[in-house]
Amino acid sequence: MTSLIHHKRVEFTELFYDLVFVYAISKTTGLIHHLHDGVLSPLAFITFVTCLIVLVNTWMLQTMFTNRYGKNSLFNMLTMFVDMGLLMLLSNMFTLNWQSNFYFFAWVLGILSLSLLLQYVVQYRQSTKPEDKEMIKGFFYILGTRSGGVFLSTLLPYDIAIWVYFATIAISFVMPLFFSKSMNRVPINFPHLVERISLLVIITFGEMIMGVANFFTPETISINSVCYLIMVVSLFIFYFGEFDHALDESKETLGMRLIYSHYLIFTGLLMMTVSMTFLSEHEVNHLFAVSFLYSGLFLFLIAVLLNGSYNKPAYQWTKDYLLQTATLFAVGLVASLIFASSNHLVVYITTVVIFFIWLTFIRFYLKQHRLSKDPHDIHLI
Repeated sequence: MTSLIHHKRVEFTELFYDLVFVYAISKTTGLIHHLHDGVLSPLAFITFVTCLIVLVNTWMLQTMFTNRYGKNSLFNMLTMFVDMGLLMLLSNMFTLNWQSNFYFFAWVLGILSLSLLLQYVVQYRQSTKPEDKEMIKGFFYILGTRSGGVFLSTLLPYDIAIWVYFATIAISFVMPLFFSKSMNRVPINFPHLVERISLLVIITFGEMIMGVANFFTPETISINSVCYLIMVVSLFIFYFGEFDHALDESKETLGMRLIYSHYLIFTGLLMMTVSMTFLSEHEVNHLFAVSFLYSGLFLFLIAVLLNGSYNKPAYQWTKDYLLQTATLFAVGLVASLIFASSNHLVVYITTVVIFFIWLTFIRFYLKQHRLSKDPHDIHLI
């Protein structure tokens, strides 16, 4: 790989493309908004995770192509615009009643996968470098498997088709790991990838803000409303501090850990978003609501911490910092489970825990900054 990769500019077409995911993420979150007998059904959660993987995986595949080969050409822009229409159609078919429109859904997803594959086919024909052609072949296998498996499911009886579909999504999801060697021959623009993924995280935080906004009306405003806002702000600053300040964007990396860890971040943030609503519902199973909230928080925290391997040398996680963060999480979980019957106490406890997790990160960052004399300006406080 090259010794230094310049920062690739995020194009307006990429930002425009992201707009469809504002809607798509909202539709995905809606899959886990409804409780049955006080809990979320396993089918609803599996459907939510599957749809989220399809969405984010589609976004990642497009972003990886644009990162390496995107030129804002007429062909690339038209392909992205077509994909936006397919994604909106796909999002409007997200439902817990799989059988009602499964075959139409599968056809649309198959066409979307072929559209992504077409970009790589065109690029393969245009490329002159052997390493580019070898790397692109990996995406032929990945997107070919996804397209072929999804189309195959449309030809089978539903009871078999649904399992073929799930298997296809799972296999194509992990396939990039098996082609990392060939992909590593064509450098990824790491600063661009970090910025693009961060923008999708911002969209996910936007979904959280829309959820919290329901508690800021004349009828619902309360101390809980303020606590929810503090949670969201603290989570955002924690994420922003790690990925905008501690991360070393000059690293030569394929970014696999960054990519896969963000599936956990998106899942965790959306789980916390709906958990805030669950805590305000009288019919909710209190232990379930607490468990779901802290499961989301755990996914978010562990995913952010996993990216510590990309940090600048000065900001590599210390054992003390990791122990403090784990202790805060464990104390918050245990205390919330003990007082699970009181939704208000759970909100207060969780707010304090998330706030101190953020504060612990700030203290860690400032301490390491002083010790290392890092010239990076401090704008965290």
